[in-house]
Amino acid sequence: MEKHLLVCVRGDSASSYAVRFIKNFFHSPCDVRITLFHVAPPMNSWSKGAMAKGRKLLDETRQWFIDNSFCADSKIDVKSIHSRGNTAREIVQEGHKGMYDAVILSRQAQSVLEEFFDYSVGSKVIWEEVDFPLWFCKCPEELARKDVLLCVDEDAPSQRIADHVGFVLGDNPNHDITMFHVHDSREKGATTSEDIFEITREHLEGNGVAPERIKELVVDSDDVTKAILAEVARKPYAAVAAGRGKHDKTAIEKLFPRSLSVKLLHQLEGATLWISR
Repeated sequence: MEKHLLVCVRGDSASSYAVRFIKNFFHSPCDVRITLFHVAPPMNSWSKGAMAKGRKLLDETRQWFIDNSFCADSKIDVKSIHSRGNTAREIVQEGHKGMYDAVILSRQAQSVLEEFFDYSVGSKVIWEEVDFPLWFCKCPEELARKDVLLCVDEDAPSQRIADHVGFVLGDNPNHDITMFHVHDSREKGATTSEDIFEITREHLEGNGVAPERIKELVVDSDDVTKAILAEVARKPYAAVAAGRGKHDKTAIEKLFPRSLSVKLLHQLEGATLWISR
Protein backbone atom coordinates (compact mmCIF):
# COMPACT_ATOMS: atom_id res chain seq x y z
CA MET A 1 0.00 0.00 0.00
CA GLU A 2 1.30 3.44 -0.95
CA LYS A 3 2.50 5.63 1.94
CA HIS A 4 1.97 9.39 1.75
CA LEU A 5 4.76 11.26 3.54
CA LEU A 6 4.97 14.97 4.35
CA VAL A 7 8.62 16.02 4.16
CA CYS A 8 9.42 19.38 5.71
CA VAL A 9 12.08 21.27 3.73
CA ARG A 10 14.01 24.26 4.99
CA GLY A 11 16.89 26.35 3.73
CA ASP A 12 19.87 24.95 5.62
CA SER A 13 22.39 22.14 5.37
CA ALA A 14 20.06 19.69 7.15
CA SER A 15 17.33 20.09 4.56
CA SER A 16 18.41 17.05 2.58
CA TYR A 17 18.54 14.59 5.47
CA ALA A 18 14.91 13.51 5.16
CA VAL A 19 14.86 12.95 1.40
CA ARG A 20 18.18 11.11 1.59
CA PHE A 21 16.76 8.82 4.26
CA ILE A 22 13.67 8.07 2.16
CA LYS A 23 15.81 7.44 -0.91
CA ASN A 24 17.93 4.91 0.99
CA PHE A 25 15.11 3.29 2.95
CA PHE A 26 12.55 2.64 0.20
CA HIS A 27 13.48 0.73 -2.92
CA SER A 28 11.94 -0.22 -6.25
CA PRO A 29 9.09 -0.44 -6.86
CA CYS A 30 8.47 2.98 -5.32
CA ASP A 31 5.59 2.64 -2.87
CA VAL A 32 5.69 6.15 -1.41
CA ARG A 33 4.11 9.45 -2.36
CA ILE A 34 5.91 12.53 -1.08
CA THR A 35 4.73 16.07 -0.48
CA LEU A 36 7.66 18.45 0.01
CA PHE A 37 6.49 21.21 2.36
CA HIS A 38 8.11 24.57 3.06
CA VAL A 39 7.00 27.25 5.52
CA ALA A 40 8.19 30.71 4.44
CA PRO A 41 8.55 33.59 6.94
CA PRO A 42 5.45 35.65 7.75
CA MET A 43 4.27 37.87 4.92
CA ASN A 44 5.55 41.41 5.48
CA SER A 45 7.85 43.99 3.95
CA TRP A 46 10.93 42.19 5.24
CA SER A 47 10.03 38.82 3.68
CA LYS A 48 9.62 39.85 0.04
CA GLY A 49 10.93 37.08 -2.16
CA ALA A 50 10.85 34.49 0.65
CA MET A 51 8.10 32.48 -1.03
CA ALA A 52 9.99 32.45 -4.34
CA LYS A 53 13.16 31.29 -2.57
CA GLY A 54 11.18 28.58 -0.82
CA ARG A 55 9.66 27.40 -4.06
CA LYS A 56 13.11 27.29 -5.68
CA LEU A 57 14.35 25.17 -2.75
CA LEU A 58 11.38 22.82 -3.13
CA ASP A 59 11.93 22.47 -6.88
CA GLU A 60 15.64 21.72 -6.39
CA THR A 61 14.86 19.15 -3.69
CA ARG A 62 12.19 17.56 -5.88
CA GLN A 63 14.56 17.29 -8.83
CA TRP A 64 17.28 15.76 -6.66
CA PHE A 65 14.87 13.11 -5.46
CA ILE A 66 13.69 12.35 -8.98
CA ASP A 67 17.29 11.99 -10.17
CA ASN A 68 18.44 9.82 -7.26
CA SER A 69 15.49 7.59 -6.34
CA PHE A 70 13.20 5.04 -7.93
CA CYS A 71 10.16 7.31 -7.71
CA ALA A 72 8.60 8.97 -10.74
CA ASP A 73 8.04 12.73 -10.75
CA SER A 74 4.27 12.15 -10.63
CA LYS A 75 4.68 10.90 -7.05
CA ILE A 76 6.39 14.03 -5.72
CA ASP A 77 4.35 17.15 -4.98
CA VAL A 78 5.42 20.49 -3.52
CA LYS A 79 3.57 22.89 -1.24
CA SER A 80 4.62 26.21 0.30
CA ILE A 81 2.84 28.55 2.71
CA HIS A 82 3.64 31.75 4.59
CA SER A 83 4.02 31.30 8.33
CA ARG A 84 1.58 33.03 10.63
CA GLY A 85 4.13 33.02 13.44
CA ASN A 86 4.29 29.41 14.63
CA THR A 87 6.03 27.13 12.14
CA ALA A 88 5.73 24.02 14.32
CA ARG A 89 1.96 24.43 14.64
CA GLU A 90 1.60 25.05 10.90
CA ILE A 91 3.45 21.82 10.16
CA VAL A 92 1.13 19.98 12.54
CA GLN A 93 -1.95 21.58 10.96
CA GLU A 94 -0.80 20.49 7.51
CA GLY A 95 -0.15 17.00 8.88
CA HIS A 96 -3.72 16.78 10.16
CA LYS A 97 -5.26 18.33 7.06
CA GLY A 98 -3.42 16.18 4.56
CA MET A 99 -3.94 12.93 6.53
CA TYR A 100 -0.32 11.93 5.88
CA ASP A 101 1.01 8.59 7.06
CA ALA A 102 4.00 10.36 8.64
CA VAL A 103 5.46 13.85 8.96
CA ILE A 104 9.23 13.93 8.45
CA LEU A 105 11.66 16.55 9.68
CA SER A 106 15.43 16.93 9.36
CA ARG A 107 17.39 17.67 12.49
CA GLN A 108 20.96 18.78 13.00
CA ALA A 109 23.19 17.34 15.71
CA GLN A 110 23.37 19.43 18.87
CA SER A 111 25.95 20.29 21.45
CA VAL A 112 25.15 19.79 25.13
CA LEU A 113 24.55 23.53 25.52
CA GLU A 114 22.20 23.62 22.55
CA GLU A 115 20.16 20.79 24.04
CA PHE A 116 19.39 22.93 27.09
CA PHE A 117 18.12 25.82 24.95
CA ASP A 118 16.56 23.95 22.05
CA TYR A 119 14.09 26.14 20.19
CA SER A 120 14.21 24.13 16.96
CA VAL A 121 11.04 23.39 15.04
CA GLY A 122 11.53 19.66 15.64
CA SER A 123 11.62 20.09 19.40
CA LYS A 124 8.48 22.22 19.26
CA VAL A 125 6.58 19.83 16.99
CA ILE A 126 7.12 16.91 19.36
CA TRP A 127 5.13 18.76 22.05
CA GLU A 128 2.18 19.56 19.78
CA GLU A 129 -1.07 17.59 19.72
CA VAL A 130 -0.56 15.13 16.87
CA ASP A 131 -2.35 11.97 15.79
CA PHE A 132 0.20 10.95 13.15
CA PRO A 133 3.74 9.53 13.45
CA LEU A 134 6.76 11.85 13.38
CA TRP A 135 10.09 10.92 11.82
CA PHE A 136 13.24 12.85 12.78
CA CYS A 137 16.20 12.41 10.42
CA LYS A 138 19.74 13.36 11.33
CA CYS A 139 22.71 13.36 8.97
CA PRO A 140 22.81 9.95 7.23
CA GLU A 141 25.99 7.94 6.98
CA GLU A 142 27.79 7.11 3.74
CA LEU A 143 26.67 3.48 3.85
CA ALA A 144 22.90 3.11 4.00
CA ARG A 145 21.62 1.49 7.18
CA LYS A 146 18.88 -1.13 7.28
CA ASP A 147 16.29 -2.68 9.61
CA VAL A 148 14.18 -1.13 12.37
CA LEU A 149 14.57 -1.35 16.15
CA LEU A 150 11.01 -1.34 17.51
CA CYS A 151 11.03 -0.41 21.21
CA VAL A 152 7.96 -1.87 22.91
CA ASP A 153 6.26 -2.10 26.27
CA GLU A 154 2.71 -2.68 27.47
CA ASP A 155 1.47 0.89 26.95
CA ALA A 156 -0.89 1.98 24.15
CA PRO A 157 1.58 4.37 22.39
CA SER A 158 3.99 1.45 22.04
CA GLN A 159 1.38 -0.60 20.24
CA ARG A 160 0.44 2.31 17.99
CA ILE A 161 4.04 2.67 16.83
CA ALA A 162 4.13 -1.10 16.27
CA ASP A 163 1.13 -0.77 13.98
CA HIS A 164 2.85 2.07 12.12
CA VAL A 165 6.06 0.07 11.68
CA GLY A 166 4.02 -2.83 10.35
CA PHE A 167 2.20 -0.56 7.91
CA VAL A 168 5.44 0.97 6.60
CA LEU A 169 7.33 -2.31 6.32
CA GLY A 170 4.56 -4.78 5.48
CA ASP A 171 5.38 -4.68 1.78
CA ASN A 172 9.01 -3.58 2.12
CA PRO A 173 11.00 -6.83 2.53
CA ASN A 174 14.34 -4.99 2.47
CA HIS A 175 14.15 -4.43 6.24
CA ASP A 176 13.67 -6.72 9.22
CA ILE A 177 12.22 -5.66 12.56
CA THR A 178 13.68 -6.30 16.01
CA MET A 179 11.13 -6.07 18.80
CA PHE A 180 13.16 -4.64 21.68
CA HIS A 181 12.02 -4.67 25.30
CA VAL A 182 14.00 -3.27 28.22
CA HIS A 183 13.21 -5.25 31.36
CA ASP A 184 13.75 -3.60 34.73
CA SER A 185 13.95 -6.29 37.39
CA ARG A 186 13.06 -3.73 40.07
CA GLU A 187 9.60 -3.22 38.61
CA LYS A 188 6.90 -5.69 39.50
CA GLY A 189 4.06 -6.24 37.05
CA ALA A 190 1.88 -8.88 35.50
CA THR A 191 2.90 -8.12 31.91
CA THR A 192 5.87 -10.15 30.68
CA SER A 193 8.16 -9.66 27.69
CA GLU A 194 6.45 -12.65 26.08
CA ASP A 195 3.05 -10.95 26.46
CA ILE A 196 4.37 -7.71 24.96
CA PHE A 197 6.01 -9.47 22.02
CA GLU A 198 2.86 -11.49 21.33
CA ILE A 199 0.60 -8.45 20.93
CA THR A 200 3.31 -6.54 19.04
CA ARG A 201 3.74 -9.43 16.63
CA GLU A 202 -0.02 -9.36 15.97
CA HIS A 203 0.27 -5.73 14.84
CA LEU A 204 3.23 -6.49 12.58
CA GLU A 205 1.90 -9.67 10.99
CA GLY A 206 -1.56 -8.07 10.64
CA ASN A 207 0.09 -5.50 8.37
CA GLY A 208 1.71 -8.18 6.23
CA VAL A 209 5.16 -8.50 7.83
CA ALA A 210 6.34 -12.09 7.36
CA PRO A 211 7.10 -13.90 10.66
CA GLU A 212 10.68 -14.66 9.62
CA ARG A 213 11.38 -10.91 9.38
CA ILE A 214 10.50 -10.35 13.07
CA LYS A 215 13.11 -10.84 15.81
CA GLU A 216 12.90 -10.56 19.60
CA LEU A 217 15.42 -9.01 21.97
CA VAL A 218 15.16 -8.45 25.72
CA VAL A 219 17.79 -6.68 27.80
CA ASP A 220 17.90 -6.02 31.54
CA SER A 221 18.47 -2.41 32.46
CA ASP A 222 17.11 0.34 34.69
CA ASP A 223 17.87 2.96 32.00
CA VAL A 224 15.76 2.46 28.87
CA THR A 225 17.40 5.26 26.87
CA LYS A 226 20.89 3.98 27.60
CA ALA A 227 19.89 0.43 26.62
CA ILE A 228 18.44 1.60 23.29
CA LEU A 229 21.51 3.70 22.46
CA ALA A 230 23.77 0.76 23.30
CA GLU A 231 21.83 -1.51 20.94
CA VAL A 232 21.99 1.07 18.13
CA ALA A 233 25.74 1.37 18.70
CA ARG A 234 26.01 -2.42 18.41
CA LYS A 235 24.02 -2.65 15.18
CA PRO A 236 23.46 0.17 12.64
CA TYR A 237 19.66 0.23 12.44
CA ALA A 238 18.07 2.52 9.85
CA ALA A 239 15.37 3.62 12.29
CA VAL A 240 14.43 3.41 15.96
CA ALA A 241 10.69 3.41 16.65
CA ALA A 242 9.15 4.25 20.02
CA GLY A 243 5.81 5.29 21.46
CA ARG A 244 5.29 8.61 23.19
CA GLY A 245 2.87 9.08 26.07
CA LYS A 246 0.86 12.26 26.38
CA HIS A 247 2.07 14.73 28.99
CA ASP A 248 2.70 18.44 29.34
CA LYS A 249 6.09 20.08 29.09
CA THR A 250 7.04 21.23 32.57
CA ALA A 251 9.68 23.79 33.47
CA ILE A 252 12.01 20.98 34.57
CA GLU A 253 11.37 19.08 31.34
CA LYS A 254 12.64 22.04 29.34
CA LEU A 255 16.10 21.65 30.85
CA PHE A 256 16.20 17.98 31.84
CA PRO A 257 14.06 15.87 29.49
CA ARG A 258 12.64 12.78 31.17
CA SER A 259 10.50 11.21 28.46
CA LEU A 260 12.10 8.50 26.33
CA SER A 261 11.21 10.12 23.01
CA VAL A 262 12.69 13.51 23.92
CA LYS A 263 15.88 11.90 25.22
CA LEU A 264 16.20 9.92 21.99
CA LEU A 265 15.50 13.04 19.94
CA HIS A 266 18.52 14.67 21.57
CA GLN A 267 20.88 11.71 21.82
CA LEU A 268 20.18 9.29 18.97
CA GLU A 269 22.75 9.44 16.18
CA GLY A 270 22.83 7.70 12.81
CA ALA A 271 19.38 6.17 12.94
CA THR A 272 16.15 8.03 12.17
CA LEU A 273 13.71 8.33 15.08
CA TRP A 274 10.07 7.32 14.54
CA ILE A 275 7.61 8.43 17.22
CA SER A 276 3.89 7.78 17.62
CA ARG A 277 1.53 8.81 20.41
